[in-house]
Amino acid sequence: MNKINIISGKWKGKKIYVIKNKNLRPTMNFIRKDLFNWLYKEIYMLKCLDCYAGTGALSFEALSRNALSSTVIENNLKIFQQLKKNSVLLQTKKLILIYENTLNYLSKRGKQYDLVFIDPPFSYKNILIKKTCILLEKNNWLKKNAFIYLEYKSNSTKIVLPKNWILYRKKKLSIVNYELYKRNNN
Repeated sequence: MNKINIISGKWKGKKIYVIKNKNLRPTMNFIRKDLFNWLYKEIYMLKCLDCYAGTGALSFEALSRNALSSTVIENNLKIFQQLKKNSVLLQTKKLILIYENTLNYLSKRGKQYDLVFIDPPFSYKNILIKKTCILLEKNNWLKKNAFIYLEYKSNSTKIVLPKNWILYRKKKLSIVNYELYKRNNN
């Protein structure tokens, strides 16, 4: 079992546990620090959606920094069960756990969220990211000025995003691109 430190907020220094799984790629501390520095003034009381939860590190960081709630979607049973255990360990009722395939879940009409994390398993063609972005817009999952976070392999194919998603911040670290968009409905 591996551990990840929560880097800031009310749970700063607390550890969440991560099962060993070759397909699980936690967002690095440095990247999480950048992301939440970008959102520093915005995170308070946001409703978050973590589309490919994995370790849940992004959701736990958001909740540690006073996000209102985070809905996490995970379709691997062992990883899902570990998310439950970490939620109990941190004694939070603000983590809403959904055991389902993300694309199936998003294919229904949704509740609207303020901040969405899209960090699926890396792939060269970014198909999961592309389909997720389409479903978020099509099925009304995003609030008017929602933030959308993307993390993907830097040598992968270009991602075509909805035209009303405006780039807010972006960086590259090693082989990872990470970007934050803000939805604009004007």
